[in-house]
Amino acid sequence: MIYFLFVVPAAAIALFLVQARTSWVGDEPAQAGMAGQLVAPLHDVLGLVLVACAIVVVATQLAGALAARFQQPRVVGEITAGLLLGPTVLGLLAPSVSELLFPGDVRFFLTTIGQLGVIFFMFEVGRELPFSLLKKNTSAAVIVGHAGIAIPFVLGVCLAVWPLADLRPEGVGSGPFAIFIGVALSVTAFPVLAKILHDRKIKDTRIGALGMATAGIDDVTAWCLLALVVAGVNGDSLGSVLGIVLLSVTYAAMMWWVVRPLLARLAAYTDADPSRSPILMIAILMLIMLSSGATAMIGIEAIFGAFLAGIVTPRSSRGATEFAFRLSGPTHWLMLPVFFAGIGLSTDLWDAASGAGGLVMGLVLLVAVGGKFLGVVLPALAVGTGARTALALGSMMNCRGLTEIVVLNLGLSLGVISADLFAAFLIMTLLTTAVTGPLLELLRPRSGPDVVMWQMEPEAVQEPVSSSTRS
Repeated sequence: MIYFLFVVPAAAIALFLVQARTSWVGDEPAQAGMAGQLVAPLHDVLGLVLVACAIVVVATQLAGALAARFQQPRVVGEITAGLLLGPTVLGLLAPSVSELLFPGDVRFFLTTIGQLGVIFFMFEVGRELPFSLLKKNTSAAVIVGHAGIAIPFVLGVCLAVWPLADLRPEGVGSGPFAIFIGVALSVTAFPVLAKILHDRKIKDTRIGALGMATAGIDDVTAWCLLALVVAGVNGDSLGSVLGIVLLSVTYAAMMWWVVRPLLARLAAYTDADPSRSPILMIAILMLIMLSSGATAMIGIEAIFGAFLAGIVTPRSSRGATEFAFRLSGPTHWLMLPVFFAGIGLSTDLWDAASGAGGLVMGLVLLVAVGGKFLGVVLPALAVGTGARTALALGSMMNCRGLTEIVVLNLGLSLGVISADLFAAFLIMTLLTTAVTGPLLELLRPRSGPDVVMWQMEPEAVQEPVSSSTRS
């Protein structure tokens, strides 16, 4: 049975590649950059892809290390490296070199590799959601977390209805467009925030715990809203949209009430004997793939399935922890850097500046920062936190990082936003992520109960082994 499960898929993939080579290389040259069409033979393209991946890894690692040297999240440097490799810099200064290194055929495969990295990243995000912290900070985190997404969301909808209305792509309804803009302005990147708090040694303080719990509620709410946007875009009618939503809710319930207990039992069985760990690891990997495929077929995109797979994966299992550690290497050293490069190769900030305009970029940045501070600081003061604690929470929730990039890339791939608007939000993401650490250091309280270290539950005290916190 095991041989059947592994050999048959491998043989099918091999046959697919053979067939792909004969179909992709036709009698007439195909246009470069079109999905499923190759200009050069497959083995030649493979060599170019490997060289391109090596260049991307070196560039992103150097830029990430430089960002870390200036006490910035590595993801800021990695995204910047992707932009440097694209038409914004390399394509402008040396277009022939850019075309030589990243021709259309290569970009197709880079995009595929990058999307796989996003799926694995979303698994990590789901697995690292701070459920124990939510239990410890239920009242304050729920109020501040929901207000911190509600007010930016409303401001984003208003922004989409009036100033950005002319930038809505043709064929996209005003409803999905407005909701997406609201979500894009409401997101907080929990993994990057966790790394920032860890670097400043306040992750295990009361204010750090409250910040991570608030960001966790923010993330869950944002992903639920984004799933509705995707359902609205993919649905042909109101009935089909409702069908997608119903299937999504049913699938999420099945994952929580059926798959989660079964996976917990399997984890207990494999943890009893270290030699059984590969069984659990393979099961989790299969779950990520199958769950991502299931949500993609439902109509809410593969990343939501990976996110759900991370949520139902046992936190305290030794085998699950080892799997996350092993997965983090290729995900954060290769696939996500390739994802950043793919974004950079398809984004020209100079064209965006002339298309969307500097005024639009400034307006997006103003609403993004102001909405988060307004939505977090006032509710935090209302539930009894100190002024400096409330301001520190506002600065934390402005951290967007890679999570925002995933959201924006999804909107661009669905055609909900234009390339110009994507670039404007990308600039906002880089700036807000870059200033989170310095702003938090300036505003956070230096003494008092909010900076006292506290003991977390065993499930939450585990330092995330995945590299998402290192991004």
